[in-house]
Amino acid sequence: MMAEAPVVAPPPPIDLKSMIAEPPVAAPPPPIMPPPVAPLSSMTAPSMMATQILELPVEPTVMAPLSSMGQAALAEWYGKAEATLTAIGEEIQRQRPTHIRDLPEIAAGMASALQMDDRLLVRAVSHQSGPSLVGNMVHAAIFSVKIGLGLGYRPDELEKLALAALVHDLGMFQLPQDMLGHAGRWSPDQIETLQRHPLMGAEILRTAAKDYAWLSDIVVQEHERINGSGYPKQLQGPQIHEFALVIGLADVLDAMLRSRASRKGLLPHEAVRLLLAREKPGFPTRLFKSLLQQFSLFPVGTWVKLTSGEIGEVIRSNPRFPLRPAVKILIDQAGQRLREARHMDLSSSPLVHVSEIVDALQLA
Repeated sequence: MMAEAPVVAPPPPIDLKSMIAEPPVAAPPPPIMPPPVAPLSSMTAPSMMATQILELPVEPTVMAPLSSMGQAALAEWYGKAEATLTAIGEEIQRQRPTHIRDLPEIAAGMASALQMDDRLLVRAVSHQSGPSLVGNMVHAAIFSVKIGLGLGYRPDELEKLALAALVHDLGMFQLPQDMLGHAGRWSPDQIETLQRHPLMGAEILRTAAKDYAWLSDIVVQEHERINGSGYPKQLQGPQIHEFALVIGLADVLDAMLRSRASRKGLLPHEAVRLLLAREKPGFPTRLFKSLLQQFSLFPVGTWVKLTSGEIGEVIRSNPRFPLRPAVKILIDQAGQRLREARHMDLSSSPLVHVSEIVDALQLA
């Protein structure tokens, strides 16, 4: 019988608080347009200090079982969004007239689903293979709603935010096809062409979404940054609508999570660290605080591969050790499904940790 390995104390809790500078939190910028986008006044309570937000305990997420109909409905929003955006993209590429179709209904369904639980978030975090423009737009909507929840947006604001995120990159479909899959260094001419896509997207929406005139104003600003480093107009601070900044942060997060031909996608905690290290000057601090509060590093329901080679489903988060969730092991090191699942709490198993996120659909 093998001698038991000595018990090693788990590592100290991850301290993301120290990675965020604490400048005075400016008041939320007023909308740059009239309704239907209402002023975003019902956000985080002004009495809550920035440090308090980061010190809020993260309660383990417990998702109530859904009926088969409920599970199908959640999956349906993701699939509907992909199918609708794919059809719109094809029409744009073929230079045909297009319309946003049922995207408003889809956006409302996604926003409602994310207010109930994190199943759509799990889908977005897990399904990160391939350079999919459509996938990025769907994921940006999901991540944006999560950030919006942390900012205290009302349900109607979350629906508008989700809709704007779903169409934020429509202008990319007008770019040359060889640019969409380009993996090497971009030439100055390519960069100049790329930076015109927000203007292209806004122009598309002026005819494709006539009943949603405010959409083009949001989409044209999605790549702007509060320090003036964005494009196409180098806007700064309150010149940029907060919806555009939320979508921009969600867009960057998804790009970091996504695997490409040239590199493997980052794990959620790696992406969050990189965001804080690289993107702090471009976004308000309150958006990062909301992201940290709302974005579970390994949401309950996520399938993960461990350094032991085993694969399982996250069943509980550990507030003190967010990188070490409790996992229900379902597949052994040899890739064989276990007859009886076993549980492993990574906070008490310091020699084992998560090595990658697995798309559960690819295991089916």
